[in-house]
Amino acid sequence: MIQQLQYFGQDLKRMLGKHKSRILYIWLTRSFWGLLSYRLDRGFYLLLGRAWAVIRILFTPLLYSVQAFSNMDIHYKADVKGGLLVLHPSVGVVISGRSIIGSNLTLTGGNVIGGRGGTEYGGIQIGDNCGLGANAVILGPVKLGRNISVGSLACVLKDCNVDGTTLVGVPAKAIYPKEYSETQNENNA
Repeated sequence: MIQQLQYFGQDLKRMLGKHKSRILYIWLTRSFWGLLSYRLDRGFYLLLGRAWAVIRILFTPLLYSVQAFSNMDIHYKADVKGGLLVLHPSVGVVISGRSIIGSNLTLTGGNVIGGRGGTEYGGIQIGDNCGLGANAVILGPVKLGRNISVGSLACVLKDCNVDGTTLVGVPAKAIYPKEYSETQNENNA
């Protein structure tokens, strides 16, 4: 539970950005309530284990009310590190319970991180400092490296382990960073 509250502190720090005075009204935003709800839900799951699945039935009306307000459906089994930033939650955000996500993920809005049939827990892995453009979708099983940018309306279906890559299109294809392209050209020469 303590770790999840620390992660929420990191989430809050990213929400505030460089304008610390936002603390006066940030608690009124959809992102704040959606992330707080997820962090508490996840914290109780880690604390109580499988028993939380039964106990949370009592809290379901409250959890679903917060989820409806925030437009964020982040499953309590999803392992999302701190620094999660959702820019436009009113468009909707869904994160599957089969996900393991690194720190500082940025979601623009309208994003779905989910699994296709047969995707097991941990089948969706996203590295640190990744970002998804508006309405971008990731459908696992898939593994993404660090510093990956997914363009707007892209649909990621395949792994990409090259750090710093941009993925665009349907299905998403990689646009490799300049350093990677130069290394590949030298190796082919």
